[in-house]
Amino acid sequence: MPLPKHTQMNNLSKLNYINVGPGGTFQPSGIAAYDTTPADVDAIFADLGQKVQKKILLYFHGGLVNEQSGMDTAVTVTPLLTAAGVHPVSFVWETGFFETITQNLDSIAGTDFFKKVLEKVLKVAGDKLGIEIPTDVGSRGVAAMTYAEIQAELAKEAPFHAYGVQEGSRSANVISGNDRRLSDEIEVQVTQELMADPYFRQDPVASMSDTELALVKRDQLINEPMPGSRGILSIAGLIKAAVTIIFKVVKRFVAKRDHDFYPTIVEEILREVYLADFGAWLWGDMKTKAAQMWQTDSSVADPLAQHAGGYFLKQLKAYAENTPGVEIDLVGHSAGSIVICYFVEAFYQQKVPAKITHTTFLAPACRSDLFYDKIVKDKVDIGCFRMFTMSNKYECLDFCLKYVYTHSLLYLISGILEPNEYDAYILGMQRYLSGSAPYDQDTKLAAIRDYMAAQPNRTVFSITEDSALSGLQCIAQHHGGFADPAVLAIGSIAYLLTQNDC
Repeated sequence: MPLPKHTQMNNLSKLNYINVGPGGTFQPSGIAAYDTTPADVDAIFADLGQKVQKKILLYFHGGLVNEQSGMDTAVTVTPLLTAAGVHPVSFVWETGFFETITQNLDSIAGTDFFKKVLEKVLKVAGDKLGIEIPTDVGSRGVAAMTYAEIQAELAKEAPFHAYGVQEGSRSANVISGNDRRLSDEIEVQVTQELMADPYFRQDPVASMSDTELALVKRDQLINEPMPGSRGILSIAGLIKAAVTIIFKVVKRFVAKRDHDFYPTIVEEILREVYLADFGAWLWGDMKTKAAQMWQTDSSVADPLAQHAGGYFLKQLKAYAENTPGVEIDLVGHSAGSIVICYFVEAFYQQKVPAKITHTTFLAPACRSDLFYDKIVKDKVDIGCFRMFTMSNKYECLDFCLKYVYTHSLLYLISGILEPNEYDAYILGMQRYLSGSAPYDQDTKLAAIRDYMAAQPNRTVFSITEDSALSGLQCIAQHHGGFADPAVLAIGSIAYLLTQNDC
């Protein structure tokens, strides 16, 4: 999703991209020089017809990027894919700004209120779970750390990244599964920690900026003696929220659905204390656009109001009807995999007389259940399928936001951006394909595992060995880097396109 921050010169022909505007239409989306019209799509197919080009590749970049970043990716991949004998068409679909999410996270994490709540939750949750971190003189339990020591750990780029669990020091109620006593135990400890801190006794609301105050859940955390006033902190509400956070963190660890100690705590604090619209709405809007662009339009007065993908499909169908043997290859990076799931559905609904020969996902951010519903369940033909993605080791080393959220963007999506859900199953994450508990009990995940195993090499986890064969090479270590030729995934795709089989 986030792409390299440099901006390339756009020397890409309009025959090689379609710029998708608001609502998935042709409406202008920002940079006028990049706008696409129905006439531009017509020109693509006129060119294809003149060359009698039968191999067409559709490339979908990641989501949460701006228009220029999407175009930069198209400029990068087009010559590499063209060399493989296909005609690439990149769909540039501006989907918002990843920076909006990271800036909101950074703003929240920089506040005294977040830092103080974080310290208390870390200490109490660490105590209940028996969390230890390595030191120069051996392991040290989080429960025994002073707040100065916790603050020193939080000053690291990846706080609590190296940790262990001392089972013997866990709360007896965690081990026994006595949830009522565990909750009561947490409440007593949280109350003691909060009331011992002058910061909370002196009402933090008085020192909060209006922006900061607007981010917290007022109905749960703020008492308003007078309607319309700034209000005062509800200690009872904060205690309840902190108990809920710690209890959920503990239960996620017990159920093996945690995202490691520190990221899990950050996720649960954001979910319980702060408003959900710091990024989830942006992710939701992006997924909506991925589906909208393939809508068909029977009669639209304004040509630019037509849906860009739907119009492209209509023209593709007409082209394939007049040019037997048309083959379609699909490549989707990150949220581009979501677009492909909806494309495939529309492609077969409209009975396009062409064959999908290859489908390649790069670090797919689509939900596993979407992939199951659109592809796996009915054994939909998407040709030779391959997924390049990072191993879980590198997902955990790809710091989405240093100091604040220290796992990859796919972890962030799974843990925070999917609404009303934690540990949402994301296709590109190795943990959900492992077959290990607790993911061995989900029938859709089991069906996806079977699908991946039905043909050799359907999954390629980065970093691959130097000896990896052509078409199976990928050394990506960052979610946003898969389109970079240097990480080898695009080269592997180009190789696959020249083969007659998988």
